[in-house]
Amino acid sequence: MRVRRTAPLLLCVLACASNDPNPPNGDGEDGGMRDTGATADAGPRDAGVPDGASRDAGDRDAGAQNDRDAGARDAGARDGGAPDAGPEPTERLDPVPGELTIVQLDLPAGVTVRLGEAAVLVGPAGSIALLDVGNSNHDDDVRAVVRDLNTRLLTPARGFAARDALQIEWMILTHVHGDHVGAFADLMSGADALEVRNGIVHRGFVDVGDAMNTNDYDDLCDRLTTDLAPLDRPLCVAATPAPCPYDAASGPHPAVGCPGLFAGDLATTDDDGDGLPAFIDLDGARITFAVVDGHTSDGATIQAVPAFGHDDSNEENARSLGGLVAYGAFRYWFGGDLTGSGDAGEPDVESAVASRALPAFAGALGVDIVHAHHHARRTSSNAAFIDASAPNDGLSRNVVAGINAAHLGSPHDDVVEHWTDASRLGQGRFWVTTSAAGGATEASHPALVVADGDVLVQTLGQGLGYRVQADGANRRSARFDAVR
Repeated sequence: MRVRRTAPLLLCVLACASNDPNPPNGDGEDGGMRDTGATADAGPRDAGVPDGASRDAGDRDAGAQNDRDAGARDAGARDGGAPDAGPEPTERLDPVPGELTIVQLDLPAGVTVRLGEAAVLVGPAGSIALLDVGNSNHDDDVRAVVRDLNTRLLTPARGFAARDALQIEWMILTHVHGDHVGAFADLMSGADALEVRNGIVHRGFVDVGDAMNTNDYDDLCDRLTTDLAPLDRPLCVAATPAPCPYDAASGPHPAVGCPGLFAGDLATTDDDGDGLPAFIDLDGARITFAVVDGHTSDGATIQAVPAFGHDDSNEENARSLGGLVAYGAFRYWFGGDLTGSGDAGEPDVESAVASRALPAFAGALGVDIVHAHHHARRTSSNAAFIDASAPNDGLSRNVVAGINAAHLGSPHDDVVEHWTDASRLGQGRFWVTTSAAGGATEASHPALVVADGDVLVQTLGQGLGYRVQADGANRRSARFDAVR
């Protein structure tokens, strides 16, 4: 493993808090979110979009796996669709060599009613990337998943190279809310600490304030500036680093830019001056980072949305890190809790993603699967983002949302309707890990699939197609061709 420089590129992981004006649990040592409980959404709110520094990228490629062709259905990757993979499986979709597997984890709310979201990406050769890690009571759940993968599924007997029990290659933290990063401290401590081999990607220690969970910020800042510094991969910088631990009196330390979005391969510093979009290689699958802290990349320049505050939980959500996972013709978008409603306190970052990042990195065809931002709450999934990621062209696409029982009201009925109206998803579906109390139901939405368990995605034919599986008591799955 090579060691990367850890200059004061500061952390800004973008947040996923709900909109309840009276959060029951607060920002405490348990890593709970500011609204960790009943999350009656207050409806859409905004702060606009800043114009930031743009930078000339020359003739650089936006990423070898990123289809920049805005029109062609097959962008050169497929001819005739994915090979016939046989009948739909009756067993859980375990990782197989040569294919990308994405698992949206169904994290328990627990007796203390904690929000939580995390996903696991398993590369075609068995490398693991964690995409968020859940709340402070989810460290055992996430650790158990990693251990099971490495010791039972990603083994030589199944065609993978031998791995250590708690080995992962990457950790990606979208923003500093307890339901996304609260488990970090325990996962990275003690005898059962995860072994992160390559890096921990986050926004940097910038734009800090009461909108985030300050205890979780302190945990990240303390470890990533000391013993875990060789793993630090911040994307944004401030004129001066924000203090560690958090000090409200020092101010927010706003980002002066996010040069890490053009740091190229985050596993090495060798190409940092080449101006390539930041990416992670996961055994040939590529994770390209396209938005962070309200700064969006079009593969050649970076622009920031108009400045917004640091006090409302949805302002931390708006700082979320997002990007594209590409493998062959397959495309998957993730974006933490990015907001797009445009109401006060809910900055419209989604529209900037829709006009800049998605056209550049996904093209006019959009993506195959969209991670619905903010647990499918109405702060997010605005019309511009939906149109850019899932154009209503008759092709089949799917939406996945990470929800646990504490995300009360999720998925919001109108969000499910916006994604599925007029058969926008074709034969695709809106898949959720669970529907929390007050959330949309399958009875009211024929295109909604409530897993009551993990939601898994696995490519077929090295990305020519894919399956989505709801791995609950009533296991269901469906097969699709990639849209390219």
